This record gives sequence, C-alpha cells and structure tokens, in this order.
Amino acid sequence: MYYNGGGNPLNGSVGMKLNNLSQKPLYFQLKQILKEDVERGVYKAGQQLPPEAELCEMYGVSRITARRAITDLVEEGILHRQQGKGTYVKEAKVMRELISVGGFSELTTASGKTPSSQILFNKVIQADEKLAKTFNIALHDPILNVHRLLFIDNEPFIIETSYYPLNLLPDLEKHIGESASTYSILKKRYNVELCRSEKTLEVVAASEYDADLFRCDRGTSLFAIEKASYDKTDRLIHLSNSLYMTNKVIFTIDTKKSGTF
Repeated sequence: MYYNGGGNPLNGSVGMKLNNLSQKPLYFQLKQILKEDVERGVYKAGQQLPPEAELCEMYGVSRITARRAITDLVEEGILHRQQGKGTYVKEAKVMRELISVGGFSELTTASGKTPSSQILFNKVIQADEKLAKTFNIALHDPILNVHRLLFIDNEPFIIETSYYPLNLLPDLEKHIGESASTYSILKKRYNVELCRSEKTLEVVAASEYDADLFRCDRGTSLFAIEKASYDKTDRLIHLSNSLYMTNKVIFTIDTKKSGTF
C-alpha cells in the first residue's frame, strides 16, 4: 500500500504544491520532496509510491515532470520500478562477510538488526552414504536435519537447511528453538565453538516453494551458499545450504582475513 496523504501533515510533505517561480525546475523540486519523504519514513522501504497520475494531482505537475523526478530517484538507487506493478522504495541491502564463521543471530545482532526464525521442520534422520562420508561417521548414524526460515526485522531473509551429527551433539533436537541462537547452544551446552568454515556460492532460480517463503516471483535470482563449519579440532559440526534473495544482500570478502590478495 502507498501513502494516500492522510494523517498528520507534519509527517511529510505529501500534497505540497511546488513553487512555479523558483529557479529550480519543478521535476527537481518534486524529486527533493519525495527523497525527503523517504528519509523521514513517509514512504518506507519496500513501500509502493502513488502512481504517476496521482502524483501529478497531488503536486500539481505534469506527467512528464513526475516521470522525470521518479526516473532520477531510480537512477540514484532510492526507488526501483517493478514492471507492471509500480514504483517502490528500494530496500537497503544487508552486508554479509562471506568468510565469516559467525552464526546468523550473532551477525544480525551485531549489525543493529533483529533476528528471528521459524522452524519449518526439525527431525532426526539416518546418515546416507553422502552424509556419512561428509561427516566421517558410520552409515545410518543419527543426523539432525533442521529446515528454517530466518528473518531480519521480521522480513524473510534466508531459507536454510542444516545438518548436525548427533553422535557429537546428543539430544540437540530437544534444544534447538525459534528464539535461541544455535551457535550459542553449541557453545554453552556442548562446549563446541566453530572456528572455521568452507563456503561455496552460486546463483540459482527460486522454485515455487522458495518463492512462496520469500514472497517473490518464481524464477527470481537467489544466492545459494553451501557451508561446512568446523570446531577447533577440525571436526565437521554443521553443514548447511542457505538461499538468499540477491536484491537483499551484498557479500564481501576481506582478503586480509582470508589470506588471498
């Protein structure tokens, strides 16, 4: 939904008429007004702006003027257009360091945002040949398989499928919840601290299932990251496959930390 001009006018400048006598072009005045309204929160991240025709009526300008103002804001990265849907306030991307070994909750909290999760399923399975070889355990040894949807500030951010060897982490399935950090549980309950990780990244297309969880279109580009995390004795503790929407995250690499220049 977009803002319709109701409410306290002090919250923004919606409906404010432009100054035809100003030396500043009308499109520039409208652009500045819309930009300030985004900064003030009149139009929030992900929110749709009124269509061009309504902006023309609200601000007393031509469609050419409204379109020029919107185009400039799109080019500046403040707004983005969705074909056949309208113009929206662009959401700021979350920065993630690709080589970090930290858990989702810790990294999100450190960035000043609020993490949360929804467990889609949490079940004990028997290790097949691939998992047994990966974890260096016996065939049919118990593995905890957790499938979660992770949120940042209540917005879907990651679809994650994880595996943990229960011979090293007995009864872990009883302790994993939607509110507690899994890495915190590993450290406090099992005295296991993850020290390094190996990651691979590729781009995939969202399936119908992924699109439903992410509230996006089927075929939307997603980052797919496979991560293997090890403790200080180099035992594999956590294997995960995570999907991220490409328009919500930027991955960075610190070459000093990774040792690659």
